[in-house]
Amino acid sequence: MEYYLNLQLKNPYIVVGDIHGCYNEFKSLINVAKEKYGEDLIVISVGDTIDRGDYNLKTLLYTIDLYYKKEYYEVKSNHLDKFVRWLKGSNVSISYGMQKTVSEFLALNKNLQEELREKIISYYEGLPLYIIVNNNVVVAHAGIKDEFIGRTDKQVKSFVLYGETTGKYTEKGFPERKDWTKYRKVEENSPKIVYGHVVFDEPYINNLCYGVDTGACLGNKLTAYNPEKDEFIFIKSEKAYFKFED
Repeated sequence: MEYYLNLQLKNPYIVVGDIHGCYNEFKSLINVAKEKYGEDLIVISVGDTIDRGDYNLKTLLYTIDLYYKKEYYEVKSNHLDKFVRWLKGSNVSISYGMQKTVSEFLALNKNLQEELREKIISYYEGLPLYIIVNNNVVVAHAGIKDEFIGRTDKQVKSFVLYGETTGKYTEKGFPERKDWTKYRKVEENSPKIVYGHVVFDEPYINNLCYGVDTGACLGNKLTAYNPEKDEFIFIKSEKAYFKFED
């Protein structure tokens, strides 16, 4: 059953953009953030922790470990959703970097595959569609409209996992997406919305919405945002792990 999580945090926290298997950059970002904000830091992920990078299962298992240590939260996202459907035996199209994750999994021995299959499916199925933090910040993978907050139906799930597209593609090969932030009417009590999914060269800020996927797997950088301090942390990518085919 789908749900959303209402978190009340006293600890400092950051929201991290799409990691996509960039394990080293993610570890570096956490170290920098803890030096800046303290060892009791909570990390919240916009999802898409796997695919395209070089260390997908390593990243995923690290986040699961952080989650059980109560140092980490994550929302549902399209890449992990698709991988879980594949783990369950569904016939999905393996593309856009997913092959890297699948290959890592198939390289494991059968016993470990079965152990991890159960662990990953159980973890993902327990994740919320989105997270409300301290009643003033909402974290959702592809974003969320104000009228969706408090709902968990199919329309909301589709939006928070995939956003809205025009059916066209950009010059860089990304699906052309509708900028839902342009039409947001900000009220006095409107929460900040922090999201990923759409790749920007720099964080995209519009109408109290913060897009923090800055293409770590594409060779740009991994980004985290501290909503309380209104500050960003950037870790330069070690290399370009993935590129879209022409």
